[in-house]
Amino acid sequence: MTEHPAADAKNWGGRLPRNETLDLDDDQRSAAEELRERSVPWAESSGFAGTDDAGGLLGPFNAFALRPGPGRAFGRWVARDRRDSSLSAPIREVVILTVGVAWQAEYEMYAHVAVARSVGLSETVIDGLLSGSSEGFTREELAAHRFTDQLVRTHRVDDETYATAERAFGRDGVLDMVHLIGMYLATSAILNAFEVPAP
Repeated sequence: MTEHPAADAKNWGGRLPRNETLDLDDDQRSAAEELRERSVPWAESSGFAGTDDAGGLLGPFNAFALRPGPGRAFGRWVARDRRDSSLSAPIREVVILTVGVAWQAEYEMYAHVAVARSVGLSETVIDGLLSGSSEGFTREELAAHRFTDQLVRTHRVDDETYATAERAFGRDGVLDMVHLIGMYLATSAILNAFEVPAP
């Protein structure tokens, strides 16, 4: 019996075929190469795998290669946010992990635990975000977590939570937080819709 090229101990693409098993068009091949040149080195420098041992794209990167137009647009959004956000890198990771935990998006939690460590978020806060405890959070970490958690789980933010976030981060910071939440809701949707696993 001949095995399909994507068959292995773990289907890293989830419900999607791995891009390296397909006859890609020029735009898809170009997008996959761009991801390997730009996104994968950032992933590796942050402490998580963007490719498997054979160089196949993992996580949302596979989906972005399969649909290059939306994938590139999403990449530009992420790069712009990373460059211009008024939020500190640790606070951004509080927001991202809060979204990932709410959605139970395996790869997002795996990747952003690594990123959180690389930007100096404490193990106490990382563990708290994963377990549902806010013990040991700073005032700003707690404000970001509560705002994000409330918006993601209830689709609204009450006045007290909003005011606390605005005192902590200012109007621009709250706007940046909402953009970041939207970005990682989209990422979680991709990961969960296609059942993309974490290494």
